[in-house]
Amino acid sequence: MTTRPSTRTDAAPACGAPTRRACLIAAGVLALPVRAQPAALVLLTDAEAQRDRAQPEPAPGAAPGPRSRSLRPAAPLIRVIAPQPAGDSAVPAPLRLEFGFSPGAPGTRIVPASFRLLYGVLRIDLTERLRGTASISEQGVLLERAVMPPGTHRMWVQVSDDQGNLGEQELRFRIASAP
Repeated sequence: MTTRPSTRTDAAPACGAPTRRACLIAAGVLALPVRAQPAALVLLTDAEAQRDRAQPEPAPGAAPGPRSRSLRPAAPLIRVIAPQPAGDSAVPAPLRLEFGFSPGAPGTRIVPASFRLLYGVLRIDLTERLRGTASISEQGVLLERAVMPPGTHRMWVQVSDDQGNLGEQELRFRIASAP
């Protein structure tokens, strides 16, 4: 009579872990589920950034950082949540872009379809590039992994409400060169 090795899976683990699953994970046979990172989105190419930098800059002296401008008294308010540059420090890449919206007048609602993201002196419209990847709602916009070339960048975020009031927020930040 020949004996065959046991193939039972409910046997107590020999590796010292409390369960067979824990042994398989420790041995690298079974992987824990990993939350997938969203794919990075090339928001701006190096060629586009170079072309924009070749343009003459408007009046010097504007300080880096966000500035808000309401184009009408009751314009929607746009809050930059990310990136938040601290002084002259660079923001990490890939970039997280997050903006919060709130109506500027009682009884109005933000129109998500009116959202625009414009880049640089040339005001390159980046909106369609992020539409399939970013979360855009009445509350704001979230884009997790935006790829942009190193350097100083300037953007304008625009959104309107259902009464046609347009709000605009300027954002300036720097992305450091890769080490």
